[in-house]
This record gives sequence, structure tokens and C-alpha cells, in this order.
Amino acid sequence: MVLFSVCAILLLSQVTLTAQIGPSAIVWTVLMIALFFLPYGLMTAELGSTYPDTGGIYSWIVRAFGNRWGTRVSWWYWLNVALWVPSVYLMFSVVLSDMFFPDLGFWPQVGIALVLIAINWGVNVLTLETGKWVSNVGAIITVGVILLIGVAGLITWNGDGSATAFEWTTSSMIPTAATMALALPIIIYNFLGFELMSSASNEMRNPRRDVPRTIIIAGVLIGAFYLISTIGMQVVTPAEEISETSGLLDVLTVVFGAGVFTTVVGIGILYAFFAALIPWTIGANRAAAEAAEQGDLPPVFKKMSATRRTPVGAAGFTALVSATITLVYGVLFSLTNGDIDALFWSLFAFSSIVFLLPYVAMSLAFLRLRSQDPQAHRPYRVPGGVVGAWTSVLLVVVLLVAAVFFFVWNPWAEFDATTTWLILGGLAATFIAQEILVRRSSHWKDRAEHPELSARVDLEGIAPDTPEGAERALQPHGGEQS
Repeated sequence: MVLFSVCAILLLSQVTLTAQIGPSAIVWTVLMIALFFLPYGLMTAELGSTYPDTGGIYSWIVRAFGNRWGTRVSWWYWLNVALWVPSVYLMFSVVLSDMFFPDLGFWPQVGIALVLIAINWGVNVLTLETGKWVSNVGAIITVGVILLIGVAGLITWNGDGSATAFEWTTSSMIPTAATMALALPIIIYNFLGFELMSSASNEMRNPRRDVPRTIIIAGVLIGAFYLISTIGMQVVTPAEEISETSGLLDVLTVVFGAGVFTTVVGIGILYAFFAALIPWTIGANRAAAEAAEQGDLPPVFKKMSATRRTPVGAAGFTALVSATITLVYGVLFSLTNGDIDALFWSLFAFSSIVFLLPYVAMSLAFLRLRSQDPQAHRPYRVPGGVVGAWTSVLLVVVLLVAAVFFFVWNPWAEFDATTTWLILGGLAATFIAQEILVRRSSHWKDRAEHPELSARVDLEGIAPDTPEGAERALQPHGGEQS
């Protein structure tokens, strides 16, 4: 379970974003471990050990707030992955371009991202075993690349150009308001996802014991790996010169040259970018299929392959949304500056905000379950009683809200109207679609619980998937004509 968590949460696509913060990223990482990860991890440990449900965060929120909020959370969880896929595959296209096609233009790079979206869909509709080995190999490569970046930093530090990237001073490492706007959203994002292990609770020998233990060990490992990569990159290259998309390859080229070794490592980085999304898309699509079975998402999501038992409906819809978002954002940016880095950031920020929302709901569900279900056996409890629980929730919620704000607008940076309005417009569309789903979820739930309704037509022409039709069909002689 430790390896499962590290594989899912430790992402090469996050390394450059963390390193861009500057020397203060080290202090911010330590602070966020204490102020965010610790209370978030403690709450997740209590929820996961008390309610070791396969649904994880979805089932906890349904327990606390009912199915309407279950619909919202299911929608956020699935949508953030569909939005995140294009941003990572755009990063893939930039690295591929830098390695082999340096003159490749904006639209060919967007085209590469679309091809990868199609391949990701193919892996999702194959067997689960295919996805497992793809992601496992990617995780090994991810750890190897991070350790290699640390080695690159040591080589630079001890060589003739040691510490030339910037001057390590106390003042440069002290957190400031300006660096807070950069650090909070990125570093908080880096530590989210520990509730994923609860979706595999049926495969644990003792989830009530293993969940808290896993969170502590995996959290320490993930924090250490991000610190190694952050320090290594900043020793080699000034933070302000690190590219969001090609920064990893740039650092390795500076230290090891543009030879065969760097090319081989670069290919490994490309594979890791692709593979990192496999467990998330598989998990999101399977969760969406399960939510659709319960009536919390549209029926299209629950279509399964008859032979492979994979969620072909959810996977196909994920690919469709990812490709559409890539094209729409690509058109908008080509009409402005055609900057692939800016396109990457707008997609990443948009998906990240949607990703953060379920954790606000999870924190509030933690408090609600504490009060409405006090008799539940809690093998692990957040220490400090009521004060400890409220303190943990307040810290996590305040920091999550701050991260959402800074994803939209950085008050200490130059205002980018295009990116900001794209993010806000995307969020508005997300919330409108979400409430439409919430209004329809009661009909889907009726049909999920009473599948015979979908095949009935009332003599008076009342549709079976309306509340009137459902009520009539459930009466003793209702809806007999088919």
C-alpha cells in the first residue's frame, strides 16, 4: 500500500512546478507537511480506518451529506482527471519536441497530445493487468529520474560551477507572501491522494491498522523525493529559468550533455509522463462507472465491456472531454500567443481547482461523521478530541481555499487576463453542468434501483424516467404496457 500511494502521488510533471518556486520551496514543503499534510493525513487515517469502504472519499461524503453531494464529488473526481490528462500530455509533447523535433510548432505539439489521449483510452479499455504493469514501470522510472536529478545537483555543487545557479542564503529561503502564492497550490497538490488506498481496502489484510501506517510512511517518502528533485534542479538551473514543460530535460542536458545517456533518460521521462496518468484514469473511470450504477452519474458512464469488464463508457467519455478541452484551449491560445507553457498552466490550474474541491467536502464530512455517527468503532482517532478535530479541519480547509484562490490569481505576479478568464469560464461551465447532473440524479437513481422502469411506457404517455412515471410504474397496476 505504501508503494501504491507513492506510485499514484509522486509525479514527474510536478517536479518542475515545485522547483520554479525557488529556494523557499524547501521551507514551504516542510511547513506544508506540518500544517497541511499532517492534519489531512490524520483525518484520512481516521476516515479510512473507521469506514474502509471501497468507494473511499465518495462513500464518506455520501454517508455524511447524502447522494446529491455524492453526485457532485463523483463529477469533480472524474472531471479533474479528464482535464488533467491534456496538461500532462502537452508536457510530453514539449519534451519529445525538444529531444527529436526542435522546430516542431504549436499545433503539431497539440496533435501529439491528442494521439496520447487516444492511446490512454486504449489502455483503459484493455484489462486492468495491462494498466498495472504500465503504471508500475512508470513509477520505477519516476523514482530513478528523481534520484538522477539529485545526482546532477551533487555533480554541479561539487564541480567548477558549484552553486552558480543561485546563492543559497537565509533570506532567499525565508517564505514570503509572493512565494506563498506560488508554493501553496503546488505543494498542497503534491500531497493529495492518500484516500486512494481506501478504494483498495478489500485487498488489505488489516485496513484499520494499515491505513494510518501507510499514510505516515508514504508521506515521508513523497516529501523526501520532492525535496531531492527540487534542490537538485535549483542547484543546476536558476528557478526563474526552469520551464514548466521541458525543465527536467534541460537540467539533465546541462549536466550530462545532449548525448545518448540523456536521450535514453529522456525517453524514460516520456514514458513516465504517459504512465503516470494510467492509474488515475483507470481509477476515475471505474469510480465513475460505480457512481453511475448507483444513479449518481449519467448512465453512459456505467457501460462495461462484455468480455474485459472494463469501463468503456467512462473511458470513452474521458477521452472525448480531454480531446475537446485540448482543442478548445489550443484554439483560444493560438488566437493570442500560442505559448504551449501557458496552455499547460491554464489546463493544469483548471483541473487542479476541480481536484481540490472534493477535499474541502471530505474535511467537512469528517466533522459531520464525528457528530452524527459517534458510536462507530474508530480504531484510529485524530488526537486532541473535539479541539484536535476542529483544528485539523480548519487548517486543511483554509489552506485548500487559499490554494484555489492562488490558482486563479497571483496578486504578486503580472496579471494574465487570458489564463484567468479561461480558468473562471471553465469553472463556471463545470458548476452549471454539475447542478444539471444533481437535478437529474434522482431519475437515474430510480432507474438504477428499478431497471424495469426504463422499458415501460404509460398508457397516458407519461415518460418512465420522470418522477410521475416512476411513481405510477411502482403502483400495483401501473405501467403494464411495454
